[in-house]
Amino acid sequence: MTEHDIENVFDISELNVEFVFGRRPIALPGDLRPTWRIGLLMLLLAQCCRQQRSSLTRLHVLNWAMRSEENHENLMALISQQLRPDALVVRFDPAFNRAIDFALGENLVQRVDGSRIELTQQGRAFAADVLNTPDVYINEKRLIGAIKQKASETLVENIFGIRK
Repeated sequence: MTEHDIENVFDISELNVEFVFGRRPIALPGDLRPTWRIGLLMLLLAQCCRQQRSSLTRLHVLNWAMRSEENHENLMALISQQLRPDALVVRFDPAFNRAIDFALGENLVQRVDGSRIELTQQGRAFAADVLNTPDVYINEKRLIGAIKQKASETLVENIFGIRK
C-alpha cells in the first residue's frame, strides 16, 4: 500500500472542517462553591458545637450529614442509638478543607490547641448574619436545628473507633 492509498482511505470529507474551541461558562452547583461551604462552616460551628469550637473530624461528620437527607437521617439514627457507629461510612470532603482554609485566611475562624477550629468574633458576626437571613441555607438550617449539639466529640470518636 502506498502513501497515496493511505491518504485516500482516511480522506473523509465530512471531517475536513476547522475545529474551534472556545471557553463557555458553566454554572457550578452551590455546594461546590467555597463561599457556600464557608457559610455552612459558620452555621455548623455556631449551632452544633459547644463554645463554637470543634475538632476537624467532627466538622467533617457534620458537613457529611448536610450533604444529603439520607446522611442526615443516618446521623440522627446514630444519635438516637438506632444505628451502630460502625454502620456509617462518612466521607471527608477536600473542598470543605479548602473552605476552612479560606475561613482561616479571612479571620472567621482560628485554630485552637492545634487541632480544633473555633469561631472568631468576626466569624460569630458572620454566622449571626447567616442565621438572621431567612432566605439562605434554608434546608441546612432545618437539618442543623435537628442536630443542634447532639453530635458530640465522643459520638464522632465512636464512628471512627478512636479510643483514648
